Amino acid sequence: MNRRQLLKSSAGLGALTVIGTTGLLTACAKSTKGIDNIGIQLYTIRSMMEADIEGSLAQVADFGYKEVEFFSYYGRSASNVKSMLDQNGLHSPSIHVDLHQLEGDNLFKEIEFATTMGQKYITLAWLGEENRKSMDQYKSHADVFQRAGEECNKAGLKFAYHNHEFEFFDFDGVRPYDMLLEQISQDIMLMEMDFFWMAVAGEEPHEYFTKYPGRFPMCHIKDRSINGDMAYVGEGVLDFNGILNMATEAGLKHFFVEHDTPADELIMMKTSFQNTLKLELG
Repeated sequence: MNRRQLLKSSAGLGALTVIGTTGLLTACAKSTKGIDNIGIQLYTIRSMMEADIEGSLAQVADFGYKEVEFFSYYGRSASNVKSMLDQNGLHSPSIHVDLHQLEGDNLFKEIEFATTMGQKYITLAWLGEENRKSMDQYKSHADVFQRAGEECNKAGLKFAYHNHEFEFFDFDGVRPYDMLLEQISQDIMLMEMDFFWMAVAGEEPHEYFTKYPGRFPMCHIKDRSINGDMAYVGEGVLDFNGILNMATEAGLKHFFVEHDTPADELIMMKTSFQNTLKLELG
């Protein structure tokens, strides 16, 4: 089953993440506040970034974003990119990396870059299909994550893991996501929760927030249409207020809007920012 088929076949999953179904959560009396440090995962505007990094970051700031999450530096030096951020009043808490960037001496290069950038987290973006065929592979990755977390800690950083849907496909009744959470301690690995992919997997964010409080400092606010496709924030059916009602318990501090394949990167940035401004944190 390809990703598009999976999205469509699972459009009805994730009951508590769909509008109007979070009564138990929202019924609780809580003080709420808006998000004052809205960020964006720059993969969303990769065409713009490839064409003009300086201009793209200026546009991000003009829309009102305060934080950015990188996935590439396009061959620029850390000091050069950091200067661009400073000029636009932006901060980058996190960088997305691939598995090979955590291995061997590659990890130390990422740590050095992140330190110069003033980042807090080195975050594994995803695992390619060839790296998620068995539980044994995931257990081998756990050893890599353990080392990455230990080295990040030594440098004053944190290692984090960003989920998709495939971590919830079980092997003999065991889900890799749960195995990783149990096998690797919180002081070694934190989590960046992607709300879209949680819905695709049919999982409820608040269940993980409750079971692993404080372990989710970052999230991707990515919306989902009624037919299961990605949507600009606020134009889909995910009940972000219901999810973010547990932001304090989850430990959420950084909120990145994202869309993997926006039809128009500028419109996506503007629409998603304006609608994220309306969200409330519990």
